Amino acid sequence: MVYFAPHWPSRRLGFSLVEVLMVVVILGLMMAMALPRITEMKSQSSLRAARQGLSALFATARAAAVQKGKVATLTMSGTTASVSVLSGLQGQPITIMGPVRFDQQFGASLAALSSAPLSIRYDARGLVTPSSVAITRYLLSVGTYSDTVCVNGVGLVMLKGCEL
Repeated sequence: MVYFAPHWPSRRLGFSLVEVLMVVVILGLMMAMALPRITEMKSQSSLRAARQGLSALFATARAAAVQKGKVATLTMSGTTASVSVLSGLQGQPITIMGPVRFDQQFGASLAALSSAPLSIRYDARGLVTPSSVAITRYLLSVGTYSDTVCVNGVGLVMLKGCEL
């Protein structure tokens, strides 16, 4: 009597090592091409957020001065900025916003350009004291990208650049 071994149909139960390695290599190449662009977009986004944060500090100081009817001060020191307003009969400063650490929050550096003041005082009318005709400029930098925040003589942030 003759016995025949059962014939099983050949089935693949997975991927071969070569196929898996090819997929890993292709994914690695795609990531290598995309990573510089992702890093660039992250830097640009951080710079935009830092610019909006500094603009918000200026707006907060001005609004606090008008709302409280007292002097409000925006103080910048290194990469930190805060807003305080004088309160009470003795005129004690109370911090209402900040300190905002631009280096920790946004990865940005903050610098005053061309002898711009590091302390801006708004009077009860929301105007910078002492008033200035000059435009003050503050430089924000993240990596290789930089942007300038310009403030006009009355203390408003100029949204469309530094030229009048």
